[in-house]
Amino acid sequence: MVDSYLIEIRLFGKVKSETRELIYQTSQDHNICISRPVPHITLVGGFSTSNEARLVRDFESVSRNYDLIRYVIEGIDTFPDTGVVYLDVQPSPELVAYRRELRDKLQGYCSLCQYDKKEPFEFHSTIAMHLSRDKAEEIKRSINHDKRYSHRMLRVTLLKGGKILSEYDFCLKRMLDREKALSKQILSQTFEKCASEQKSQQIFITSDLHLGHANIIKYCNRPFKNVYDMNKTLVYNWNSTIRKDDIVYFLGDLAYDRNSYTDSWLRKLNGRITFIKGNHDESNSIRMLDHYITELDDIKFYLTHSLANVPRGWDGWVIHGHVHNKSYDYDMRRKYPYINYDKKTVNVSVELTKYKPLKLSTLVKQIKEGKQISKEVQPEKCTENILIRVAKLVASKLKLL
Repeated sequence: MVDSYLIEIRLFGKVKSETRELIYQTSQDHNICISRPVPHITLVGGFSTSNEARLVRDFESVSRNYDLIRYVIEGIDTFPDTGVVYLDVQPSPELVAYRRELRDKLQGYCSLCQYDKKEPFEFHSTIAMHLSRDKAEEIKRSINHDKRYSHRMLRVTLLKGGKILSEYDFCLKRMLDREKALSKQILSQTFEKCASEQKSQQIFITSDLHLGHANIIKYCNRPFKNVYDMNKTLVYNWNSTIRKDDIVYFLGDLAYDRNSYTDSWLRKLNGRITFIKGNHDESNSIRMLDHYITELDDIKFYLTHSLANVPRGWDGWVIHGHVHNKSYDYDMRRKYPYINYDKKTVNVSVELTKYKPLKLSTLVKQIKEGKQISKEVQPEKCTENILIRVAKLVASKLKLL
């Protein structure tokens, strides 16, 4: 008999207990026979392989490339064709990348199922399964569940025949065999490490350093003598603000010049950096995302390099770069300010954040207080732009006569 393997996220804490209670309540209300439920999110599997040793090595090697990955659990839905009722999981781009990397690593020697190869993959946590289409829809309508969980992937589990074979712990950064994975003492170490990191870590955000780009000084009226002075100041400002374990969301355009390389500059900068690709970023070794979604104090943020990348229907705030907002260009400052409360956008190009990374908690406070930290440009100081606008107004009036 061929062993079946599965890779999944097992839920912890409040989300685990409340999901388990929801499963029990659903099975009782609808007369569904269940065994002891283990709330989880399947990433790959079930699948079989004849090379377990390689499977364990690849599982560990992929996992070591990632830190704590975020995801959100919210809403009830069904897979009508397979009779599954589930909690919907909204993955971060990092979770999507992690699952895809696992799948791609394993598919050469593991017999993956058709769902593993489907894109986009539908992340979910099962509440009930093996139902008819009508029964699944009936259960979906009957469940009153309006809770939202913002979670982090503390561990990922490799199962063999339904039992833990090994786990990777993202807080302790180590592989655990079955005995250690089931140890309450080690689990408490995981929680303590996670709590201490969460307490000490700060989250920062910044964009558009353009290291090595001499002409950016002139284009954006940057207050530097030359490119050497700019590079030295921007790197100093970054490293004097951000510690080694702080989280950084960088929104693109780190370096720009044929002799200025993204990889070499990134190695000089502190922090655990999530790199969102800009229009000038090139690298074969850095994992770059198109966007990232995060949340702080009940405010959802869509992080991207350019506003053009934001999907229609996004109802949260957007943090972006790309638009450098030249200090002498009044129209540019008016259209792309530091904070636009009406459009719910934030421009974090370094020209608007005093050439330093911005603490996300500071931004949230400013949004909630409804105040801008950056000074508004006074119209009377922008004579050239006023004259242009007056000329356009006069020209439009003449056309009407």
